[in-house]
Amino acid sequence: MIYLDNAATTYPKPASVRRAVADALVRYGANPGRAGHSMSLAASEEIFRCRSAAADFFHAPGPECVAFTLNCTNAVNYVLKGLLKPGDHVVISCLEHNAVYRPVHALARRGVEFTEARVFPGDNDRTVDAFR
Repeated sequence: MIYLDNAATTYPKPASVRRAVADALVRYGANPGRAGHSMSLAASEEIFRCRSAAADFFHAPGPECVAFTLNCTNAVNYVLKGLLKPGDHVVISCLEHNAVYRPVHALARRGVEFTEARVFPGDNDRTVDAFR
């Protein structure tokens, strides 16, 4: 997973970001895939263009392999809940964000096992060993 969500952690936004958001609201302010009017179609086309660009950038097989989510917490939940099944084992660190920590603990109640590895600041070898 690649962290591209800085919406909740940065303020104020640069002027270029404010302009881009305002432009997107004017040009693509309709629900894509829900209607046949020009703004809805433009929104659908822009999403496909963005998926294609992301697929090219990350060398994905195609745009259908790119998923956009509401935020990083939502993405982490999709991945954890979509991949981990009862009997699986996952290793997390003792420093995980609640977006990881809480879903993993909830999955543990459903049979997913986990190990919480300690992190040793200043001792990378020891930290790596804890994750083995």
